[in-house]
Amino acid sequence: MQLYFIIGGDFGEKVIGNLVNLPNFCKACNLACVYCRIKYGSFASDICGIDLIKDKMNNFIEEPERYLPKNPPKCDIILPIGIHPDLLAALPLLVEKTDAKAVIVPIENRNWCPPNLQKRLEAELKDFKVDCAFPKPFCSLKEDGKKVVDEFIKKYRIGKPVIEVYLKEDRIESSTVLRSAPCGSTWYVAQQIRLSKMDDIEQATSNAHHGYPCTASMEFDPELKDTILHKAGYIIREAVLNAVDRACIRQGIILPKKK
Repeated sequence: MQLYFIIGGDFGEKVIGNLVNLPNFCKACNLACVYCRIKYGSFASDICGIDLIKDKMNNFIEEPERYLPKNPPKCDIILPIGIHPDLLAALPLLVEKTDAKAVIVPIENRNWCPPNLQKRLEAELKDFKVDCAFPKPFCSLKEDGKKVVDEFIKKYRIGKPVIEVYLKEDRIESSTVLRSAPCGSTWYVAQQIRLSKMDDIEQATSNAHHGYPCTASMEFDPELKDTILHKAGYIIREAVLNAVDRACIRQGIILPKKK
């Protein structure tokens, strides 16, 4: 699978860094690193192109195709992350040039892809018979029957986080990442919650999520009726609590109910 990134800021760089698995990418354990990410490997060879668009632009861009890459590579999936919405509107032009089979547009800030633009792109990409996903935030991406997008989630093990933990009495003794948030934060959270007591697990998860840090917007989003950052926080908390529930069943542990 060949991935083509068009990025406009730090979040896109985090996603690429996670997939490439740079040696210094995660600093959860500092000098006491347990090298948990070695098992993930590196998908650098699957990234066929990265175009960085960081120039300051006007609020309204006429002829956005002038600012898009002139010779984009052939690819399976295009991932435009954090680019100007007027450039995003010209996405079908890139689909034609790249023969892409799918487009994934993460929304970490509601201004990246307003609802009307999303609906327009969904309709245009459907005409091209191209799979598309607009996860808000990116860590909400999950399998939903779109073949190429589902293959992306399975192969790169990124999307809505899935963690496994092993409990010892009322503490998390060890943790494993089965699927990470695309930015890589799940690896950080998994190490930060080790040795946490069950009474403190939600706060420990929240602290780790903010400590990574999550770069999702703190602006209120009318669609979510909350901020995108808070939505991301709920997602990782759910992943950890689900992991604890599965561990209790697997290990035959009954935790005391919270008062």
